[in-house]
Amino acid sequence: MAQHGGTEALAAELAKAVDLILHPMTPQQARLEAYMACERFKEESPMCAQVGLFLANSVQYHQQVRHFGLQLIEYTIKFKWNCITHEEKVFIKDNAIKMLYNGVGPAEDRSLLHLKDALSRIIVEMIKREWPQQWSDLLPELSQACNKGEAQTELVLLVFLRLVEDVALLQTIESNQRRKDMYQALNNNMTDIFEFFLRLVEQHVTAFRETTRLGNFHQANAHSRVVEMVLLTLSGFVEWVSIQHIMSSNGKLMHFLCILLNDKAFQCNAAECLAQITNRKGQVRERKPLLHLYTEELLRYIFSASQIPADTSSAQAVEQQHNFLKKLLQVLNGMVQQLTVLWGKDDTTQRPAHLEIMFECLLLLVQHPSITVAHGATLIWQLLLKHDLCSKDYAMIAYIPKLIHTIAPRIVKMPYPTSSTHCSATSVTTESYIRMEYDSEEEFAVYFFRCRTDFLEIFRQATLVQPLVTYGYCEQWLQQRLRNALTETGNVTCSVLDPIYLEWDALVCVIDGVLSRILLVAERPSVPSGLRLLEECLKLETTNPLIYSILLSCISALFVFLSMSSCQITPNNCVAMSGVTLLPRVLDKIFRALVLKPSNQLEKVQIKSVKNLQRHAASLLVKLAHKYPLLLLPVFDQINTNVECLLKEPNQHNLCRLVRTMLQEALILISNHFCDFNRQTAFVEHIVQEKRSEWLAFGEAFKTALDFQRFVGLDKPPVYPIENDPSLTNRSRILDALHVVLGVVKRCTWPDDPDRAQRGGFVIGCTDLGNPICRNPATKHVVPLLSHLLSLMRVLNELFRPEALAALSEGYRNIHGMLEHEKKLLMGVCAIPADPLDTTIKSDPTPFEKMQTFMAMVTEGCYHLMGSAGPSLGRDLYQLVGLADVIISNVFSCIDIIPDYRLRPIIRVFFKPFVYSCPPCFYDSVLVPLFAHITPLMCERLTRRWVYISSLYESGQLNGEVNDTQEVLEDQLNRTLTREYLDVLKIALVGGQIGADHVGGVDRSGSGVAHVVGGVGNDVAMENEEHSMDSVPQSRASQSALLSDIISDLGGKLLRNTMMSNYILMTLLNAIAWNDGMCSMKAVNIAAPVMRFLAAEQLMDENKAVSAFTAVLQGMQVHGQHDANQSGLVTLGVQFYELLRPKFPILTEVLQHIPSVNAADIQKFDEKISVAPVKGNKVDRAKKDIFKKLTAQLVGRSVNQLFRHEIQIANLPPMQPKTKTAADIMDSNQNADLSKLFSTKK
Repeated sequence: MAQHGGTEALAAELAKAVDLILHPMTPQQARLEAYMACERFKEESPMCAQVGLFLANSVQYHQQVRHFGLQLIEYTIKFKWNCITHEEKVFIKDNAIKMLYNGVGPAEDRSLLHLKDALSRIIVEMIKREWPQQWSDLLPELSQACNKGEAQTELVLLVFLRLVEDVALLQTIESNQRRKDMYQALNNNMTDIFEFFLRLVEQHVTAFRETTRLGNFHQANAHSRVVEMVLLTLSGFVEWVSIQHIMSSNGKLMHFLCILLNDKAFQCNAAECLAQITNRKGQVRERKPLLHLYTEELLRYIFSASQIPADTSSAQAVEQQHNFLKKLLQVLNGMVQQLTVLWGKDDTTQRPAHLEIMFECLLLLVQHPSITVAHGATLIWQLLLKHDLCSKDYAMIAYIPKLIHTIAPRIVKMPYPTSSTHCSATSVTTESYIRMEYDSEEEFAVYFFRCRTDFLEIFRQATLVQPLVTYGYCEQWLQQRLRNALTETGNVTCSVLDPIYLEWDALVCVIDGVLSRILLVAERPSVPSGLRLLEECLKLETTNPLIYSILLSCISALFVFLSMSSCQITPNNCVAMSGVTLLPRVLDKIFRALVLKPSNQLEKVQIKSVKNLQRHAASLLVKLAHKYPLLLLPVFDQINTNVECLLKEPNQHNLCRLVRTMLQEALILISNHFCDFNRQTAFVEHIVQEKRSEWLAFGEAFKTALDFQRFVGLDKPPVYPIENDPSLTNRSRILDALHVVLGVVKRCTWPDDPDRAQRGGFVIGCTDLGNPICRNPATKHVVPLLSHLLSLMRVLNELFRPEALAALSEGYRNIHGMLEHEKKLLMGVCAIPADPLDTTIKSDPTPFEKMQTFMAMVTEGCYHLMGSAGPSLGRDLYQLVGLADVIISNVFSCIDIIPDYRLRPIIRVFFKPFVYSCPPCFYDSVLVPLFAHITPLMCERLTRRWVYISSLYESGQLNGEVNDTQEVLEDQLNRTLTREYLDVLKIALVGGQIGADHVGGVDRSGSGVAHVVGGVGNDVAMENEEHSMDSVPQSRASQSALLSDIISDLGGKLLRNTMMSNYILMTLLNAIAWNDGMCSMKAVNIAAPVMRFLAAEQLMDENKAVSAFTAVLQGMQVHGQHDANQSGLVTLGVQFYELLRPKFPILTEVLQHIPSVNAADIQKFDEKISVAPVKGNKVDRAKKDIFKKLTAQLVGRSVNQLFRHEIQIANLPPMQPKTKTAADIMDSNQNADLSKLFSTKK
């Protein structure tokens, strides 16, 4: 393209190029050439602005070409302003203002929005470079533009909006000094700016209504557009300006906005602006004026706006009304947040006199057909109920009964409307709103689950305020449901979609929510009424597994009354005695559920329903044994007898393995309260003894991987149907034996009370600190079985040897792959909430899937058992002779060939709690040998894996567009494994906490074994969100840990061993620069105390010092663009330099290798280090600033910053400070001719 020639000729060529780029039939190569020609012209041509002005003003060209012309002008201002002459600047400015005066097109023409926006950005870019110091007549020029009509007023408002976005909201101006200048100038003029906005609103709303009344809709649309733009522009200001501007003229702005909420033409924009005001943060004095919204007049405006009926004439009108209500909820939420912050803060803030209007408004919004609107209102009710003064207010007390009556029907599950469901787009039913907002059943299910949780929270919070009201509602609802159940004849085939079941399900959730809070309040419902409800539930007989399961849930919730009655037992207390008599009936109800037969033995759905019921009954028994063990202790023998009967003939009652194990777990939980070691250990022996012979019998099968494969059937083709598989029995035996021992290890423990433990014979000594050492009653029965368990763990690892893989039958060739749900958990795919009693969720598994599930359960079970053995068995485990060697040869067998997803449970489920629970006296004999074995292996493995993953990124096989390949899964696995190994190193080196799934010897959740069966990686689901490096900066706690953590006793032993110390240090230093922000942060927090320890112990040499400091610089290169990482890396870098520079001067040479580094800065850094030695571990801010400057060239840039042209905005002479003696703001030069600017005359 020619660089010289007439402007018109150049414009014509550019117009052709733009047409070529945008034409859909243009070949790709031609489009690319045209695009590159346009880009070259922008960057190289000195006539860029002139041609741009010609194109923008030439009406013969279509909009896209004119828009490109405006882009050329903007490009010149943004990137060439400092290079062009003063005459050229004046030429561009004069022509831009001329275009502003002429306008782009009518205000009401929305098809020109992109041109209007482009012109406003040109004005704003010039303002950013010249105003206020060198463009003193900007405001008069804008004033004249406003006088020319609605089109020009719209453009001026766009200029204000874009300017305030860049200066105050987004703060995207490259020069901080220029941003401050403009911020100050805006503040100096803010009073007049707000008067201008208010005048425009008043004038154009009046004009809009008048022209609409006269039928001049064309002109009305122009006025409407101006009002819309004023409200949008105001939304950019009200979030940050001083509250005095918002409240000027006695709150005139808020008054206008509340009135406009009732005008359908402006209500959405008014609500948006008002929401920005009500959700302001800040000090109390800035918030207090916002309570002006609680005056009766404004509350009634808001109330009436919330009750405007939807216009059903079109789907667009229905959707617009729905969007308005969502914005109005943001307003109400902000109002309530301000009230809850201010009410009770001091004596000057009292209860609003007309609070009932707000309550009524929120109550009616909860009743709205849209679940989204109802949910938004519910969240606001939660804020009110959680506030101490508000929850006790007389009006709130009166509204709670109305609220719970309104909320309760919302808790009933709603199916996603099918295509056959009649819901017109213009109707206002709940179904139509669901179809409007959610595109799929899965999306709606996830959202409704969240809504339901919040609806139930209302009942919980209301119970803390008015327990008798919420309980009375539950009592009445349950009694009604029980009466209906007696008359309902069609409930034999009840499904999870049946309205009867859905009501039962909602009722149970409400009862559970209410009664879970009943012990937290002083005013409790009477125990006799609760026992009566429990008795009525026990009386209801049903053969429907779903209804039976619901009844069990009711019994579970009402069981709290049995606990309450047991606390009142006296010889003459008939209430307590009636509670005692109900307990056997409750147990009978549970055990009858375990032996219920399906009404149709051949129907799969019925069989599945019964199995679900059995699992529920067993889980309930575990829950009761966990929560109320002392209540069940007197009837332990009865429970034990019933369980024995069921376990003797499990096939007769079709009890699955999981149910049998849970029943034994319940017994163990109760037996923990025998407080008699001999009795408890005898009971555990009774449970374990029948499986002892099984473990002995597995000896041959666990010798080699090939023997194991033959035993479980992996060397034979899959058998159809599954029931005919001869190896099925062997697999069941292994799982049965494993889960029984696992249940014992996770559940069996000693008494919490030291006195009872002492009296019961559990205490066998004291630690050096005088704490009692207790023995676990299960130890002597479990320890002899560990050799067989460890053999099984060795075999599971050996399955990945080439000869074992070759021996797999063709049908089981991919048997060692990850389960689908494990992949989803790892990748952070949220599971769709589903009813556990729904028999249609899962299809019957294939033989391959059955085998794959078996392998996963065995693997997980083994590591959970060994992981729980440390905290549960304690010293009795760690003092076993040769324990470290046995673990190395079995648990860590073939660790170099097993895949990452199999290594993860070894590290996370076994090794982490095992290290955490080890008594200090066994560090040398157990943990040191284990770390000596695993640290080199993990260092080599992780380094190799990160090199491989990095190569995938470099080759383009891993990028944002690929998310379902094996490589993506490997990448996520590698990241997760690295993080979890670093967690183990942290526990070993400096101590720390482990997750809830590892705390203590007894699983504190609802089920022990059931917890394991669910699969792997349950803590990974949210990692993608949590570990985003562009979100939250490093917390103060993390910074404090970085500075103050010290090496533990175990850490000292590991770091004094040269070989282990080298591998640990290598892993940490490499992790600092691995391409995972969370790994880097974890490594930084551990590396700081490690380096301090090594330096103090004189264990550093020059090579280590250089490697450590280089690793920090590499970390800055990879992660420095993220604030969260940079903070820790800078602190670590300064710490390393302070520690190591005096002894290793070579570190200065490392700094000299940084590209474009200033030698004077290095010298200054050295001086800072030498003059001000470190005090404690605190790092001086000045040192960190110099280090930041030194490493600035290393820091990488975020993807969105790459390939950007650098924008340079030159600073202007300093502004004159505003004189305090000025009597009037209009006296300032900054406000010259403001009266013209804010004149709205035409």
